[in-house]
Amino acid sequence: MLEIPDGFQSLLRTHLPYADAGALAAHDELGALGLDSMGVVRLLVDVENAYGVELPDELLNEATFATVGSLWQTLASWWPPLR
Repeated sequence: MLEIPDGFQSLLRTHLPYADAGALAAHDELGALGLDSMGVVRLLVDVENAYGVELPDELLNEATFATVGSLWQTLASWWPPLR
């Protein structure tokens, strides 16, 4: 099971209006939790600022932003210090 760090969950929560107070699971769909296209842009900016990275364009796709886990895995696999 993929563990999603608390700090990353906190950052995500600010962009997920339909998320409840419980822990976010890797399989939770970001769209179902209220992330829309404008939210993706704002989330991307916050992720890049929080982690001091700039995700390459080839990672900015629907699959990356499909679930909590897909976003975390993409970020962690692309930027080794998060592993």
